[in-house]
Amino acid sequence: MSQPGQQNPLPQAGQSVPQQQYAPQGQPYPPQGQPYPMPGHQPYPPGPQWGPPPRSGRGGIIALVVVLVVVVLGGGGAGGYFLFGADSSDDGPVVDASRDLAEAPMGCGLFTEAEIAPLIPGKFTTEPTAIFGGNKDYENSAQCMYSNQGIATGGLPTAFLSVTTRLHKAGPRESGLDKAKEDLRRKTGSPVGVPGADDDKFREIESSRNRVVAAEISVLYRNVVITMHYTHYALGEKQFTQPLLGMSIVAIDKL
Repeated sequence: MSQPGQQNPLPQAGQSVPQQQYAPQGQPYPPQGQPYPMPGHQPYPPGPQWGPPPRSGRGGIIALVVVLVVVVLGGGGAGGYFLFGADSSDDGPVVDASRDLAEAPMGCGLFTEAEIAPLIPGKFTTEPTAIFGGNKDYENSAQCMYSNQGIATGGLPTAFLSVTTRLHKAGPRESGLDKAKEDLRRKTGSPVGVPGADDDKFREIESSRNRVVAAEISVLYRNVVITMHYTHYALGEKQFTQPLLGMSIVAIDKL
């Protein structure tokens, strides 16, 4: 006989030994007093899951923000540079436009009629042309024409002068001065040494009869290029240098 308080007493003589039952692999033990589910029978509903609760997407975002703040504050700003300033290098080097002029006299505003009079005999007209003109994002340019053609009297020779002014503006990769240098580089001619200019080019132009009746000078000063094309039917070879050199000096003084 079993003692009081003893559970699962030994079987008496003549009684069969009950078969021990075990929980199938991977299933939790059932509560005390309930039989184990056997193969082929309806399994008990799974018990509560004791693993870590799933992390919501919002919680992950909050954690990421906290990490970023810690990196920025703890790194004394260094972390902020690598996280948020890494793309700043895509802008390229800063253009030095310290020598660029913001404005300059344009077209007919560069010379007075009194300054033009020595080059054009008698009366002459002063007219802006439509070939160049306008204040654009990349340049401000204008052209003016001085001429006595058709109005010269008393046997005065025909003469006319076109003055083109271009103020080049800085861009993402070039200063206005760099653009102006490239503009002058494309001109034809040789330097004559205009006082006060950064560079210049001069050339004489022959007519269809192989006679010099015109000349052109281009003067570079900072980011401004001034080009003067001068025609005078009473002048010849080597007679255009001094008049255009003198007008170039006057123009440089006004910039």
